Amino acid sequence: MLFQIKSYLQFLWNSKNEHGVHSPFVFLLVTKCFYGKTELKPYFSDFQIKKKKEKLFNRVCHYFEFKEGLNFLENKPKNASSVFKVDFVFIDVTYFNTNTLALDAILDKTNNDTCFIFDGIYNSSTNNSFWKTIIQNSTFTVTIDTFIYGFAFIRKEQEKEHFVIRV
Repeated sequence: MLFQIKSYLQFLWNSKNEHGVHSPFVFLLVTKCFYGKTELKPYFSDFQIKKKKEKLFNRVCHYFEFKEGLNFLENKPKNASSVFKVDFVFIDVTYFNTNTLALDAILDKTNNDTCFIFDGIYNSSTNNSFWKTIIQNSTFTVTIDTFIYGFAFIRKEQEKEHFVIRV
């Protein structure tokens, strides 16, 4: 718990809003998706949008209009070999750390517009270390830390940048 409080205070100190973003891709994502004011119906039929975390995920789904994705959740593991190409990859970092899944096997199924969503990046120091390795990974050119989720994108046309955004 102390780790999460300390991490949140550091996050608040380092975070910015849309005015601190100079990337057109990230600026549009922040202004039209993260800070959007319109109420959106649940993107997936069995999805509840009661909490801030769920609302943000729902907004991201509507913004990118995901079709096919992979979910690596603690209670619902998904077989990566059953899918050929994905629009999004949702990873519960706690589950991903305890199961030695190769990130390279997932990266083979992605394209330039695939969105990686990492949940639980501040739940523990181990999870946070994993998130920091994602930020340093040369495959991901855009990474966004919202404290709720970590977002990573493989955008070949963009220079490597990391953003810390308040939502």
